[in-house]
Amino acid sequence: MDSFDDIRPYRDDELPAVMARLAKNELLVSTVRMIVWPGCPPLLSRPVDYIIRTLLKRKLGRIRSVDEFQRKIVGDLLLNWVISHSIDKLSSSGLENLSHDRSYIFISNHRDIVLDSALLNYTLHHAGHKVPYIAFGDNLLINEVVSDLIRVNKAFIVRRDLPPREQLKALKHLSAYIGHIREEGNHFWIAQREGRAKDGIDATNPAIIKMFYLNERKNQTDFSEFVKSYNMVPVAVSYEKDPCDRIKGWELYRRKKTGVHKKKRNEDLIAMAAGISGHKGRVHITFGKPLDKDYANEKEVAQAVDEAIHRQYRLWPCNFIAHDVISGTDTYRNQYNNQDREAFLGKYHNLNPEVRKVVLQCFANPVNSRNRSCQTDSGSPG
Repeated sequence: MDSFDDIRPYRDDELPAVMARLAKNELLVSTVRMIVWPGCPPLLSRPVDYIIRTLLKRKLGRIRSVDEFQRKIVGDLLLNWVISHSIDKLSSSGLENLSHDRSYIFISNHRDIVLDSALLNYTLHHAGHKVPYIAFGDNLLINEVVSDLIRVNKAFIVRRDLPPREQLKALKHLSAYIGHIREEGNHFWIAQREGRAKDGIDATNPAIIKMFYLNERKNQTDFSEFVKSYNMVPVAVSYEKDPCDRIKGWELYRRKKTGVHKKKRNEDLIAMAAGISGHKGRVHITFGKPLDKDYANEKEVAQAVDEAIHRQYRLWPCNFIAHDVISGTDTYRNQYNNQDREAFLGKYHNLNPEVRKVVLQCFANPVNSRNRSCQTDSGSPG
């Protein structure tokens, strides 16, 4: 394990120092206040911060293992709060496709920086499965507290934006670590591509599959056998509402108009907080069957993952409404009522018309993806 110290998560013996740092971090305290009580009056911020700091010190001081941190802090405190305050209903399907005595690679679409993997882990844990390791890009190691929170959650680091030679070395190193995780009988989660699908188009980067294969290729493992042995499970995480919809809409609009979007300071941190605390409506997670066909290369595997995610994605009334508005049709009128339509479109009544169109297209794109990938009735909800 020492050879993976640069990318691995924290070990149990490293937790006391990490818990001590987290307990006294003022940014964490203020972030918790912003999430739990976004409208906290300035006059009360100091006493509220004192209460939060005291509770954090007490809770974190009792943590002795990564597993305990994930159960008592992430699960019992954070995710239970998120689910009860910002999710109308969390549901799942396809768990019958998973065995308790096999290790899996969960490849999912990517809509929320934190919650995609967190809610998947929560669902698997409550179904009696091991909590997967998580792949996180080093671009999200924004500061010490975020880095600590990522690495204490069984997250390993994916190095990005390196020169070509260093990038290949880093990918081989990462592939070897993933092989090590699997050999120990563990699962892990990875997004199907770098960055969130802000436009609602879920597409797998074949380079991810190629990276998996690097560690097996040196053993001259046949590509199809490698795919079957790795138990790759396509996962669709479907949010009815997106707390970052306006933020994403403006970003996509600016990119379309100017070709660039310059990230503001702490933009990712703001998106994390908004994703955690904002209202998400219903959320559904669908676990597909492990890929078990014969594939010639990583592009075929990526296509199979895409098709599975598009079929599995739970389409909500807002997706059908957005599709009909954008296309100027009533194709899916049987999937929503007037109240659904008025409530959804009313959210964007005062939004810049061009940005509004971008946001609606983001909601419509999953319907378009389903139509392209699924040969069954495109009008039936997922």
